[in-house]
Amino acid sequence: MIMIIIQPMVKLTAQRQVILDLINASNRHWDAEELSRALADAGQTIGIATVYRGLSYLESEGLIESIQLADKKRYERADKAHHDHMVCTICGRIEEFSHATIEALQEAAAEKKGFAISGHQLVMFGQCAHCVKEKQV
Repeated sequence: MIMIIIQPMVKLTAQRQVILDLINASNRHWDAEELSRALADAGQTIGIATVYRGLSYLESEGLIESIQLADKKRYERADKAHHDHMVCTICGRIEEFSHATIEALQEAAAEKKGFAISGHQLVMFGQCAHCVKEKQV
C-alpha cells in the first residue's frame, strides 16, 4: 500500500509573498528594518508592522528561518542546508559555517543527557578576518 501525504499549500498575501521573494532571492540575513527599506527602494511600500507580522507568519510556516542576535532577529532562506553562524561584533558581518566535529559533539552531549534534539542554533561572536586585519594596521 502506498501512502501519499498531501500538505496544504500556504496561501500568502501579496505583501507576505513580496517579503518571501526578497529573502529567497538573496543569501543575506535580513532584519525587519532592512527588509522594509529594501522593499521601499523597490517601490513596495509596506508598513514596518506589516513586515514584522509577515516575518513572524513566514517563519511559523517554515518558509524562512531566523537567528536571534543580541539586538534583533535576522531572517534567511529556509532552503539552505544546516549551518551555524559567526557574527562580527565590530561590523555586524554574519558568516555561515558548518563543521562535522561540532555537530557530532552536540549530538554526543545530547545523547549523554538523554536529550532528543529537534533542532539547534550555534552563534559565535567575535571579530571577522577583515576587522581583525583592520585593527592590526
